Amino acid sequence: MKKIMIIALMVISLLLVNSCGRADNNGSRSIEQIQQDEGIPVRVKVMEAEPFIKNLPFTAVLSGYRQSNASAMIGGRIEHIYVQVGDYVEKDQVLMSFPEDAPAGQFQQARSAYELALSTWQRLQNLFEAGGISRQELDAARTQLTVAEANWDAVQQMLKVRAPISGYVTNLPVRETDGVQSEAVLATISETRKLKARVWVTEDEICQIKQGNPARAAWQEVSLEGYVSQVAMAMDSDHRAFAVDLILENPDNLCKSGVMGEIAIQTYSNPQAFLVERKVIQTDQDGTFVYLVNSETARKVYVETGEENSSIEVISGLQQGDRVIVEGLNLIGDGIKVRVIE
Repeated sequence: MKKIMIIALMVISLLLVNSCGRADNNGSRSIEQIQQDEGIPVRVKVMEAEPFIKNLPFTAVLSGYRQSNASAMIGGRIEHIYVQVGDYVEKDQVLMSFPEDAPAGQFQQARSAYELALSTWQRLQNLFEAGGISRQELDAARTQLTVAEANWDAVQQMLKVRAPISGYVTNLPVRETDGVQSEAVLATISETRKLKARVWVTEDEICQIKQGNPARAAWQEVSLEGYVSQVAMAMDSDHRAFAVDLILENPDNLCKSGVMGEIAIQTYSNPQAFLVERKVIQTDQDGTFVYLVNSETARKVYVETGEENSSIEVISGLQQGDRVIVEGLNLIGDGIKVRVIE
């Protein structure tokens, strides 16, 4: 009886092992069969024309389109300052002044010389009318008066610091009572409703940039539109690069002069482009191709590519509505059945 039970258990074990083996074989065949019957799962991108823009990035200092410094004509103590940073001034408007007794100004000496020359000419004019002196003597007095008047006017101008151009006061590094040296910069005047910038580009980049190309500058939350105003035709020997100048619109003065901005120069645009990721583009001995889904089948289509940045522009070989396979590429080939999944 015991021997019969042992034989029965051995038979049951063999049957179970055989059953498991058949189950494993059936499971393996079922996966292959699913792929053959339903297709390899892939994801696609439906081709629709979309804008494509290629930019070259740079960084540059943004400064006033026109900018000039007002400097001291003499050294001495600043007596009055009539403006502050942010004020709009007209050309030749007085920004600050030195005292009349400034030693370097020689104001009193020039005024005394002018007053003396004026009184002398007036006196000689009376004598000339009375026939007491000649015309030559009167003309000599008039010449002396003209010279003295010019000298006094020059001294007055030296005591007053004027705006060299119309614009906004963007820098005022001095205060009243400060002592300054001759030719020291006392104020900076900028026309900031437009800004300018210069970038330095390589030999490869200069071939892509043309005068008039759209450009954009970004500083903090401010974005400025502009264009390329000038492209150098020769390489700068110091920078070993080409200078490209930009003009940017800043009508509300939101961007400050002298800040560092992020520059993007547009070198190419296509408002109706077909774009794919780089991984989608494949090559063989016959050229560049992508896979399309056509009637649940992967179909190899040769294409011609154009410009690229994060995506690649396809300029021929694709049409509106084509379904380009973008995932599952390593499992497919031309003519393989596929199943599109979301």
